[in-house]
Amino acid sequence: MRMWPASMLLLGGALSLAVSRPAEIPFERHTLDLGASESAAIADIDGDGKLDIVSGENWYQAPKWTKHRFREIHYENQYIDDLSTLPLDVDGDGKVDLVTASWFSKKLAWWKNPGPIGAEWKEEVVQGGYPIEFAFLVDLDNDGDAVEILPQFGDRKAPLAWYERGNGGIVSREVSDHSYGHGIGVGDVNGDGRNDILTPSGWLEAPADPRSANWTYHPDWKLGDVGFIYVVDLHGDGTPAIVTSMAHDYGIFSLEKQADGAWTRRVIDESWSQAHAMTLVDLRGTGTLGLLTGKRYMAHNGGDPGAREPLGLYWYERIRLPGNKVDWAKHVIDYSTRAGGGLQLPAVDIDGDGDRDFVAPGKSGLFLFENKTK
Repeated sequence: MRMWPASMLLLGGALSLAVSRPAEIPFERHTLDLGASESAAIADIDGDGKLDIVSGENWYQAPKWTKHRFREIHYENQYIDDLSTLPLDVDGDGKVDLVTASWFSKKLAWWKNPGPIGAEWKEEVVQGGYPIEFAFLVDLDNDGDAVEILPQFGDRKAPLAWYERGNGGIVSREVSDHSYGHGIGVGDVNGDGRNDILTPSGWLEAPADPRSANWTYHPDWKLGDVGFIYVVDLHGDGTPAIVTSMAHDYGIFSLEKQADGAWTRRVIDESWSQAHAMTLVDLRGTGTLGLLTGKRYMAHNGGDPGAREPLGLYWYERIRLPGNKVDWAKHVIDYSTRAGGGLQLPAVDIDGDGDRDFVAPGKSGLFLFENKTK
C-alpha cells in the first residue's frame, strides 16, 4: 500500500499523478480513566440531553465526565468481561439501556436503566452458554435503523443468530445452527437491497423475510480471524467491496469483486497488528466514509504477533483517483501513548460542534478524542 509520505502519489509505477496529501485532522486527547476496559458506548444515560460515555463498570457524565460506578463486572485473566456495550432503549420506556456481551461469563445480556443517578441497574440475560467475542448494532430488518443486535460467538457450535427488541425485552432470530469463525458483519453483497450477514468464510444471503431461517450460505472467501466486516461501494459504481482487518495479526485489507464473480484481496496497510475494532466513519465531514481503527493492547495477553509494538490510532481516508481507482491516506491520530483500539471505537458528534469525535477503550485506559476541525 502507498502510505502517502509526500505530496506526490505514484500509481502503479507507470502513471504519475500530482495529488496533494489530505490535510491532517486535529484531535485533542482527553484521559477519562487509566483503569482497564474493553468496550465503550456513547449515549445520553441520564436524560439531560448531553451525550455521556459508558465503559466497563462505570459511566462518565457529560460535560465534566464525572465517574459513576453503576454495575459490577467479572474480571478474569486480565480481561474486563464486558466485550461490547451497545446503547439501546430495549423496553421502550424512553431511557437508554445497555446491551452487553461477555466471553468468560458466556452471555448476551441487557441492563435496564433505572433513571435516577445512583439507582440500581438490573441485568437480564438474553442468551447464555456460549462465549461472545463482540457484538454490534446493525440494520437487519432493512428499515434504515441500526437497532438489531448481531453477536459473534466464540464457539462454532453456537447458533448464528441476531436479536431484536420484543415483548419488553430482547428476542432471538436464528439464521444458522452454527457459527462461522472470528469476525462478523452486515451489508448488501448482491445488490438486492437487503442486508446480508458476512462471516470469515462467506456470507449468508438475506431472505425477503429476515426473521425466517431461510438464509442461503455462499462460501465465497476466506478472511481469517478478522473483526467487523463491512460492505462498501469503494469506486462509486455500485460494485460491492469488503473491508475488514485482522484482529490478532497484521493486516487491513479489502476484497473487490471482479466481473467474473471472483474476489480480489488488496492490502490497505499491514505495518501494524491487532486492528480488532474498526468503525466506518467520516471524520472530515466530506461525506466519504473512512476506516477508524487502532491497535488493541495485549489482545491475547501478549500472544499475538506484534503484541508489544507501540499502540496507535489511525483513520484511513478513502481517496478516489482518475480511472475509477481508489487509494487510502493514512492519518495517525495517536501513536505510542496509552491509547489503543480496544474492542469498540464509537464515533459520534459528542460535543455538538458538527464533527465526529470518538472514544477509545482498552486495557491501558479509556480516552476521548475530540475532533477539533470545527
